[in-house]
Amino acid sequence: MNAPVERSRWGDLKRLVGETGSRYVGLYALAFVLLGVVSATTAATAWLMKDVINEVFIAKSRDALFFVAGAVFVIYVARGLAAYGQGVILARIGNAIVAEGQKRLVAALLSQPLPVVLSRTSSEVVQKQVLSAESARQVLQVLVTVVGRDVLTLIGLIAVMVVQDPLVSGFVLLVLPVAAIFVAGLGMRIRKVQKRQVSIGVTLADQLRQIIQGIRVVKAFGAEDRLGTRLAGVIEEQQKNADRAAVLMSRTQPIVETLAGIAVALVILYGGWRVIGHGATPGEFFSFITALLLAYDPARRLASARLQVEQHLVGLGLFYEMIDEAVPANTARGDTYDPKGGAIRFEKASFGYENDTPLLDSLDLDFPAGKVTALVGPSGSGKSTMLSLILGFWPLNSGRISVDGQDLAALDPASLREKIAYVGQDAFLFDGSIRENIAIGAANAQEAAIIAAAKAAHAHDFITALPQGYDTPVGELAGRLSGGQRSRIAIARAFLRDAPILLLDEPTAALDAASEEAIRTTLAELAAGRTTILVAHRLASVTGADRIVVLDRGLVAESGDHATLMARNGVYAGLFRLQNGGNAS
Repeated sequence: MNAPVERSRWGDLKRLVGETGSRYVGLYALAFVLLGVVSATTAATAWLMKDVINEVFIAKSRDALFFVAGAVFVIYVARGLAAYGQGVILARIGNAIVAEGQKRLVAALLSQPLPVVLSRTSSEVVQKQVLSAESARQVLQVLVTVVGRDVLTLIGLIAVMVVQDPLVSGFVLLVLPVAAIFVAGLGMRIRKVQKRQVSIGVTLADQLRQIIQGIRVVKAFGAEDRLGTRLAGVIEEQQKNADRAAVLMSRTQPIVETLAGIAVALVILYGGWRVIGHGATPGEFFSFITALLLAYDPARRLASARLQVEQHLVGLGLFYEMIDEAVPANTARGDTYDPKGGAIRFEKASFGYENDTPLLDSLDLDFPAGKVTALVGPSGSGKSTMLSLILGFWPLNSGRISVDGQDLAALDPASLREKIAYVGQDAFLFDGSIRENIAIGAANAQEAAIIAAAKAAHAHDFITALPQGYDTPVGELAGRLSGGQRSRIAIARAFLRDAPILLLDEPTAALDAASEEAIRTTLAELAAGRTTILVAHRLASVTGADRIVVLDRGLVAESGDHATLMARNGVYAGLFRLQNGGNAS
């Protein structure tokens, strides 16, 4: 993988605005117009105070009374309608941005190679996806409301103040940059605290996941107190970090309040002095002071907007980090696989998860088309790794793998995997119905085909005996089914796939001897006529294979059918007798 690119938070913001602006420019323009109406009505309210004081209360004009009352009514109706319209528009844009962001994150996750996916915990992926997609909406929401509502409102109110008294307005405007200087210093600190909050949230979610998924082990070993104490420590750390964030976010309040108090007090002193001693009209003074007081809320929101943006830019950075994660060149689309029986060949193939500890060392091995080849050997000899290499999950360090003569490295992985059925040792099932799990590799499968696959896997009888039949939910990690039932559903999934290549990675490892014997017949039926590679530790399950390959330290120790290897009295024969109590049959 390429080294990650250093991210610029303001570059991420510019990119977000560019990506969303082109799609929602019309709706944003309409929202800005409506926000402008809200801002204009606020300024108009302050302007009317001059007539309320001078014409209504001092001059006692009935015409002015009715005019002002009618104008106030119109202003507030217009304000309410405009606020409703912009609120709905911005909410819909925000919801669309979140949904689109989540879709992009899912697409990015599913397109990433296996090493990248496995480099993170599931809790980390989920937490970051939720946070980052929501952060994109929040950043834009703050920017639009700040620019479209608060800035425009301040401009309108400042205009009213300047018209009424330019001198005092100049003094008041000096307060704004002073507040901005105080607030700017908090931005970097809130960003660090937010990053820490994300990290703690991932840790908390990951530990909760482990407790829930391993609850049987937790209770069996009486580990409730120890794990509970460890989790409580993480929760307390999250609380302390959240408290730090709250303190930093709230520091704008006393700053703005103090500066506003100074400004308003001085304006009252100056305005009262002009009215009392120099004959200025009370209406001008009250219009000015109303505009000043109304300006407080948008000024306060502007002061905290910088911190809000800094806070959400952390999540936005995570969003683009996951979207832009570099994908190795070998995962790019290549040639389409043209199946011609499914013969697989390893040529001088070397591989290791770490280059200095190879699992396969210049391995040469053929898997004939339509035959069952079993891979046996000690743990760590590379058996399951070979299946992962055939599926294209990892690139070889050196050498070549070919499928029907086509170089696997040059093939589009998706086109090859369409022709492979896989049954793993954990018989993994998704949290859904039995029907959905059988059809996971054949989305358009008809009901008759699903039932036929279940019957072929000898699963139909137990499925129909369940309360909801094929619609029965399997539960998280298929906790509502037995090991044998899970294995049969996984095998039915492979039957429905009907692929020319079948990879079986210890499909009966989690079963008892009786269940394994029952499943073995089903697997033999599934393997018939397919290029089958069977990984097994229990050698009794491979005696019927066309060919048995014994791996040791990434090399072929010996190969042949069961009878040949037993007659050779080598590694395989010794392992077989050991597992069967000395019985060679």
